[in-house]
Amino acid sequence: MFSLFTTATSNITHKIIILVGMSLLSAIPLGIVMNMTSERQDLYHDVVNEIGQSWGPQQRISGPALVIPYRYLVIQEKINDAGEPVQLKSEYQNELVVLPKHLSLNMDLKHDFRSRGIYQSLVYNAAVTGTAKFVLPKFDIPNLLELQADKARLVFGVSANQAIEKIQQLTTLNDNGDILLTKNEAGIMSGTGLEHQQGLERGFNQPILIDLKQEKFAVEFSITLRGSQSISALPLGEHTDIHITTDWPHPSFNGILPTNRNISDTGFSANWEISHLTRNYPQVFSRDQDIDLTEVQANSQLFEPVTHYGKVERSVKYGMLFIVLTFIILLIFELGQHTRFNLVQYLLSGCAIALFYLLLLALSEHLNFNYAYAIAASIALIAISAYVASVTASIQKGGIIALMLASLYAILYSILKLEDYALLMGTGLLLTVLLILMFITRHKNIAE
Repeated sequence: MFSLFTTATSNITHKIIILVGMSLLSAIPLGIVMNMTSERQDLYHDVVNEIGQSWGPQQRISGPALVIPYRYLVIQEKINDAGEPVQLKSEYQNELVVLPKHLSLNMDLKHDFRSRGIYQSLVYNAAVTGTAKFVLPKFDIPNLLELQADKARLVFGVSANQAIEKIQQLTTLNDNGDILLTKNEAGIMSGTGLEHQQGLERGFNQPILIDLKQEKFAVEFSITLRGSQSISALPLGEHTDIHITTDWPHPSFNGILPTNRNISDTGFSANWEISHLTRNYPQVFSRDQDIDLTEVQANSQLFEPVTHYGKVERSVKYGMLFIVLTFIILLIFELGQHTRFNLVQYLLSGCAIALFYLLLLALSEHLNFNYAYAIAASIALIAISAYVASVTASIQKGGIIALMLASLYAILYSILKLEDYALLMGTGLLLTVLLILMFITRHKNIAE
């Protein structure tokens, strides 16, 4: 039966058809490796999120803003039982939120890694400093009874209070630079009291004593906090300047793009100059208004370009093409060197290529991806070339296969590195192999 099998595959046309079938069947082991890669990647993201929640999640900075409580009357006209019009007066309490005239915000991030098992997560420590300048407007509130300036407070929005390490400074200065009094007996307190204002719903507040006749004052602040993945700031000022610096060299900007940026191998810096015209909410509004302060924000993500799982996943996507090219190389070698390979030898060579991806996945979890790729490729290359040398009883022929496979692995590595040119390189590789195959078989009668 085996002799019939060998005789059937000796015909080039039959062999090519069988190799095509084997190539299609290779989707099964490659699919298994792809599923394993996806599962490991999902587990990695779960661990990263857990570390982020423990250390500090994505941070969003907003504020400071001035909150002034006030009392006002609501007068309603009604008809009493005698049919006479009467006025019903009801007293209500509300709060005004005053955003700064000019906001200058500086954020200096230092990256670090936190590990759990074989996984590690990128995190950062942020030093946030800045100045907010306020100009009190002429308040035009219908039926105003009292502006309760003695109950005013400064609110500062931070999306994750648990990651605040220290508030070094929160100082209020008048127009002459003198420090205004604060209600030190209360100190800085958690929460903002603006639970329904998106962007200022979480954070802390400082009760202050302000003089409504003093139209201008400034707030200087300095805060250190922890976070992971990204940091963003809300441009609450009528004019807002935001400056971010970090020692991580891979940024990804979302929301409003920076006015200018500088990226190097040692880190990046970015600057935003944002006008209030970019958003749809006013500088002064009441607490009961439906205001979304997060509609415009400057966001900078500490971006990990491609994780090793992403690289493995991309390499597996080229797996079937890689196995087909390996079969074609063996076929070209067989036709050019007048050597015969049977189906079992082709099958075992294909299995070695499939195991390369599993080995790459396993090694990349413990080694740098470049080292993992070099080791996995070397093992597959040595196994196949040594196998061919043993089958053909020729070290020279095994060396030729090793050279051809080394070129193929180098091209795959280049495709993984140059994502933008992956399609072009893959197409060029297929075209090259096809032309070589056409050249070698130009004088052969494949009907033999």
